[in-house]
Amino acid sequence: MNDIIESILCELALAEDTHPSWPKDIIHQVAIMAEESGEAVRAANQYVYERGTLYDYRMELIQTAAMCIRCLKNLEGVE
Repeated sequence: MNDIIESILCELALAEDTHPSWPKDIIHQVAIMAEESGEAVRAANQYVYERGTLYDYRMELIQTAAMCIRCLKNLEGVE
């Protein structure tokens, strides 16, 4: 479990460094998170139907979790 949390926090730090600007409004924030969630769904479908990998699915879940945390971190001061 600790390795999962560490992976999520590393992904969060990478995202914050790569994309330091974060929208102030919650609609755009959650849209970013939902985009990652959609990519996780795509990776799951690819795993089941197209010989995708569990690694890709795992990475999309980690990215989704990181964006959920980013949304939560930025609740204060939302528009």
